[in-house]
Amino acid sequence: MNLYDLVRLAWKQLIQRRLRTVITILAVAVGVMIIVALSSHTQGLYLSFIANFERLGPSTILVTSAGTRLLSDVDLYRISEIPNVVSIIPMRSLSGSVEGLNIRVSVVGVRSYELKELLGGSVDLIEGNLFSDSPMPAAVIGYNVAYDRTTGRKIIDVGQVVVVRLGTRTLVLNVLGILNYYGTTPLISSPDDTIYIPLDFFMKFGGGQGYSAIMVKASDVGLVNDVVDNIRLLLGTRARVMTVQSIINTFTTILNQINMLLVSIASTSFIAAGLGTFNIMMISVLERVREIGLIKALGMKDSEVLLTYLTQGTLIGVVGGLLGLGLGFLLSHTLTYVFTTMFRVGPGVGGGPGSPSGFTNYTPIISYYYTFIALSLSIFTTAIASIYPSWRAARLNPVEALRYE
Repeated sequence: MNLYDLVRLAWKQLIQRRLRTVITILAVAVGVMIIVALSSHTQGLYLSFIANFERLGPSTILVTSAGTRLLSDVDLYRISEIPNVVSIIPMRSLSGSVEGLNIRVSVVGVRSYELKELLGGSVDLIEGNLFSDSPMPAAVIGYNVAYDRTTGRKIIDVGQVVVVRLGTRTLVLNVLGILNYYGTTPLISSPDDTIYIPLDFFMKFGGGQGYSAIMVKASDVGLVNDVVDNIRLLLGTRARVMTVQSIINTFTTILNQINMLLVSIASTSFIAAGLGTFNIMMISVLERVREIGLIKALGMKDSEVLLTYLTQGTLIGVVGGLLGLGLGFLLSHTLTYVFTTMFRVGPGVGGGPGSPSGFTNYTPIISYYYTFIALSLSIFTTAIASIYPSWRAARLNPVEALRYE
């Protein structure tokens, strides 16, 4: 018996009991669908995260104060003198809330000409202008600060005065510009939830010199580790030093663990699929005892009977896997539509629909790796579940099978 005849016979026997077969195939498809849909979202989130951080450049290093003591101008100068350092951006930041609106924000003091590099290469303003580098209470606010997350209504406009509470003190600022939606999570804080003010004004308000963070650029990616070692040697335990690449590596490790957890959870559905396959195969064997005895009496070998029933189980896994792949693709994009519809931030420019929130600011990507795992699990599970029923069919004695009632 050739392969074509084997597959045709196995499929013919399966479709004779359509309802049982369809239910078992759907049990297999559910597991594949969940793995494909969830992994596509985590993969899309991962690529979006990497793209956002790579905008800062792989040679970027962030130095932050490790305690209450701020980094000084002396530290700034000494870091600038380290070999292979091409630029440094000092910043001062505090967390607070906008009075009357209950909006949590980060207030970051930075020089206007350095804001472009801090935001990853561009300052994209919806309206208004940047502040000048003078000790004036001016501000450029992030998208989520200007627009209400729930209603999409603009709550702060250019020219308006906002009052920000920072601990026990308040800061009165004149809004000069509103940033477009960035949807990123860079090294300091998300631009969408940040109020940027002139560094000199922040120093004056803070009552003293010092920086909470310094962004350092190395001249070459290959020299980043040398620069990091020199900064750590220079500042010791007074500062924490991070690189873009180290953050990406950490995020990659965490996401891989999440993916494996999701696959493990989704794989439990294959237990039901395996039991369903075992059940349908055993019933199929018991219903066809006389038929099996007849075809064996006519000359079909035990190995051919074994292969016929193994092929049945494998077909369930293949069909269920392919169906699950298609359903997973549809579910992935359906979830994207649902999330982007439910979680939009503010109205778009020109009154259009709002921008997607940070939670949905990515496109799901079908992962070939996890697709292969899902399909392999579906075929492997159903094939394993078919072994005993196939063996039992192959071991039937033709004479006793023909007498079976």
